[in-house]
Amino acid sequence: MTFLTYIFSFLTLISIIVFIHELGHFFFARLFGVRVLDFSIGFGKSIKSWQTKSKTIFNLRILPFGGYVKMNGEEISEVSNNNDSYLSKKYYQKLLITLGGPIFNFILAIIIFFMINLYGVYKVTPVIGDVMKDSKAETSGLLKDDLIVEIDKNKISSYSDAQLMLSKRLGDTGVITFKVKRNASFYFQKIEIEDWLSTKEPSNLLSSLGILPPIEPIVGTVVNSSPAEKSGIKQGDKILEINNSIVNNWTDIKNLVNEANGQEISLKLLREGSFETLKIKPKLSKNNFNWQIGISAAYILSPNNREFIRYGFLDAFKNSIAQTYSVIENSIIFIGKIMFGQVSAKNLGGPVMIGQYAGESVIYGGFYSFIYLIAFISISLGIVNLFPLPVLDGGQALILTIERILGRDLPAQLLDFSNKIGTLLLLFLFIFVFFNDIFRIFA
Repeated sequence: MTFLTYIFSFLTLISIIVFIHELGHFFFARLFGVRVLDFSIGFGKSIKSWQTKSKTIFNLRILPFGGYVKMNGEEISEVSNNNDSYLSKKYYQKLLITLGGPIFNFILAIIIFFMINLYGVYKVTPVIGDVMKDSKAETSGLLKDDLIVEIDKNKISSYSDAQLMLSKRLGDTGVITFKVKRNASFYFQKIEIEDWLSTKEPSNLLSSLGILPPIEPIVGTVVNSSPAEKSGIKQGDKILEINNSIVNNWTDIKNLVNEANGQEISLKLLREGSFETLKIKPKLSKNNFNWQIGISAAYILSPNNREFIRYGFLDAFKNSIAQTYSVIENSIIFIGKIMFGQVSAKNLGGPVMIGQYAGESVIYGGFYSFIYLIAFISISLGIVNLFPLPVLDGGQALILTIERILGRDLPAQLLDFSNKIGTLLLLFLFIFVFFNDIFRIFA
């Protein structure tokens, strides 16, 4: 069932984004009077088609991994003096038609972010729930309950902001500067990095530094034959008190268990609306010499650190523009670092990874997370299509510009050769990210 959810979510996500991309080409083509012959979603045999009054045939094809818009007079061999042909249009018109796909991909992201900001969004306050022992964060002096205010002089208002800001530092050597609020005072803490995560595939940048958010004291898993299992603790139990001391978050459990120094402890739990009291004798871990009872967290963020924010129309629009720009900027920086070897190429993902993320966003995050993912993937598709390869929109725009500067068309043989090279490079990239996805699953 999970696999089917992944497949369905992937196909839905890709179909929406590809449709919007091709709609961009179609929109500008029709805006400038170019007749569109074929508007296809997918490749291969057509499984459903219909024709409009403008003689455009819309096709839904059997392989849903892309799409295309075929215009009258688009190919060099189709040179036409007709006003409804692509080649009869002015430079700026052809440029907008060519870049219409990426433009609409970015517009889609802006619309999604705008709707989310207008409807309301939960932001997780960047309060440090815990600092891992012997981590970079602990060495720098960051403490539990510190509120992160700035990272590298950039204002931080949520954990998402912090993750986005840290992503700019991947592969860097130097210092990450945190400004935190602690007991009404402000402090600057510096974390030294060297080729930070350049050879790894990070999933959570804050946790890689040793910073954890406030987690609800809800049990996720219970280790077999552990003191917790023997005492009757179950998955989903919420620990309220240990030895009559109130437990506010998951970190309190670790601290209170260690404070007992191996003595039997009393736990007050909330289980399915009823209170339970259990006695447990902790066991000393040989790995880290901490007292443990054999449970792990469900990793549910504390509601006390979640804030629901709804923006007005104008602020929602401004934020949507800023968010889209920020994602584009970070994506370009990230791609640049991969190209120059500052960040591992293992971070590149393809259709399998997109399908996995799409499925998980539906299973664990619901429709809201899935819509968010559409915005991010739409931006990624827009950026990739701007690469200066002849088979992509960016490459076609580059050719148009070169021809405009030279005042003549480039030789057909040169264009044909560059198209073949571009196709080979894209094929190599596709195979590379596909195997990245496979190794990511089985690693």
